[in-house]
Amino acid sequence: MEIKIFEVDMRQSVDAFFEKCFSAVGIPYSPMDRHRDIADVEEYYMQNGCFWCLFENDVLVGTVAVRVIDLDNKVVELKRMFVRPEYQGKGYGRLLLEHAIAYTRKQQYSKICLDTRKQFSAAQHLYRSCGFQETEKYNDNETAELYFELVI
Repeated sequence: MEIKIFEVDMRQSVDAFFEKCFSAVGIPYSPMDRHRDIADVEEYYMQNGCFWCLFENDVLVGTVAVRVIDLDNKVVELKRMFVRPEYQGKGYGRLLLEHAIAYTRKQQYSKICLDTRKQFSAAQHLYRSCGFQETEKYNDNETAELYFELVI
């Protein structure tokens, strides 16, 4: 298994990955609308953060990203943390989350924020186990129901 920084030649794999992940949780994949950040990873993540892909035997099994949301206060947002359904429960989510946290520390950011839905209870458990605390709403995401932060 290997975590790689996103490169343009991964675009097709990333697109297919998200279509499968969203479909598995009953969310229509909309790369031209709600999910436009996935259609343009370079613009949304690689200019002001980073996007990683986790591969096992050349199969894309997970992703995670961080992007700066408050440069003055050095705050980043955790985004697009997904693991393919058939690979869940094997520690890949924790591996990706710990990788993003380590990057955030190395870059000397002060806090990681994230939003999620109540239906993703396993993800909430993972966030809490890594030190994230529930917090107030910090963005205008209409589909988010819960908000977390980790002070670095």
